[in-house]
Amino acid sequence: MNTSEIAKWIQDRMPAGLLSGPPELAMYDDEAVVLLPVAPEPHIAEADPESRRAAELRQIATHREETRVLRMRLARDLQKQLGVPVAWGMRIGASQALFTTRSAPVMTRLGRAERDVLDTLVAAGVADTRSSALAYAVRAFAAEHADWLAEVRAAIAQVDQVRARLKLSRRAGAPSVPDAEE
Repeated sequence: MNTSEIAKWIQDRMPAGLLSGPPELAMYDDEAVVLLPVAPEPHIAEADPESRRAAELRQIATHREETRVLRMRLARDLQKQLGVPVAWGMRIGASQALFTTRSAPVMTRLGRAERDVLDTLVAAGVADTRSSALAYAVRAFAAEHADWLAEVRAAIAQVDQVRARLKLSRRAGAPSVPDAEE
């Protein structure tokens, strides 16, 4: 199944009226992430931005609980087909929450200056550990440079498309090279 077929398969199994569009599917080596776009409740659009965000997050929490059993059943079926765990999330308006994504350890070497930054974040109470301080710094970078990251991801996707069009085939022997003219 390709991603559009999987999205259609999920959409067909979700409660009527829940989704505002097709689910978004992101495939990774170790996980598939399904993001469900949910239609906002009518009163949310009229609220001020701060109240709107709180209302969107409350609605996401409600739908998360209402669909938990269904999502877990679908995840088991998808995991069998895809061979990787399935994580879920929902988006309403500008608010988004991922529920069951995996966290993966990442090994990195940091110099003294970088460790000092992490230790400062821990000392200030921004994070409990160096690991969570680094995650905070990555999230802050992503928020600050979201447009740039989107542009880079689009460029990488184009490179992947060009690579996919390159059809390599094995040759029997060395390729022929035309003789140089004298």
